[in-house]
Amino acid sequence: MVKIGTSRRLNKSPSAKRLRKRDIYTYLMEVVLIIFGITVAYQLNILYEDKKELQLETAAILKVYRENETNMNYFAGTIADRMQLEEDTRELARILFSGGLLEDDHIGTYLFNINKTIKPIVQLEAINFYLNTNYTNRNADIKSELITLKSKYLELRDIVDYYVRMKEKYYSDFLVSEVDFGEEKILSYQKIKSVEFKNLVVNLLANEQALNKLFVESYEMAIDLEELIDRKIR
Repeated sequence: MVKIGTSRRLNKSPSAKRLRKRDIYTYLMEVVLIIFGITVAYQLNILYEDKKELQLETAAILKVYRENETNMNYFAGTIADRMQLEEDTRELARILFSGGLLEDDHIGTYLFNINKTIKPIVQLEAINFYLNTNYTNRNADIKSELITLKSKYLELRDIVDYYVRMKEKYYSDFLVSEVDFGEEKILSYQKIKSVEFKNLVVNLLANEQALNKLFVESYEMAIDLEELIDRKIR
């Protein structure tokens, strides 16, 4: 039979104190292990998410790379045609201001050649997708390059649209009564010999030069983008 006060005396014994300390240490260790486990799991999850995001971003960059190649091929094949268009416009202006007999200068060749327009056909789907996705800043240089390139493409497209409208209005419509563009026949030289038409062709030449400058700049920026991505993924 235990007397009253015995349990109180036992709690104050050295062995009881050691037991309580051991329980506290055990509890603290368990808490530390739980916190450590949670921290490790959290860090592993972050690493997994970062790796997954990197893979997605790399795939998006590769799409941009392939799209950029398509745009580059377009510019490479188009710039030569645009330069020829500029040269034909320059030659037409030279003939008009030469004072010679237009009928003998084969003016029709240049007159019909410069009636065509060359619009930029550039793809923006991959660029838009990459720019609209919230990736990390590990490829901020690519993002900056894409923003600049997209701006250049949009500028080129807007200027060409305006240029085409003006060319149809002031060139084709101006000659519609004297030139059969479908049959490529000159019916009359009256308007072609006018000062107004000479000035119109000079303006056309200035526009062609400005457009070609934009085409070349866009092509060079596409090349720079290709080189930048090459350094990133290879």
